[in-house]
Amino acid sequence: MSRTVTPSVPVRVDYALTPLGRTLMPLVAHIKEWAECHMDEVAAARAGYDAAPAR
Repeated sequence: MSRTVTPSVPVRVDYALTPLGRTLMPLVAHIKEWAECHMDEVAAARAGYDAAPAR
């Protein structure tokens, strides 16, 4: 990730992916796709965990 600071009031900071960081985009896209396909299962698991007695 690259970081660019622009001296102003208030200070402005811009972030951008480097070429190396951009190589992660296909992996992140697959994780996003998996999460969207399993959203109902994740929500059900979260609800089950939240409903369980305190540990």
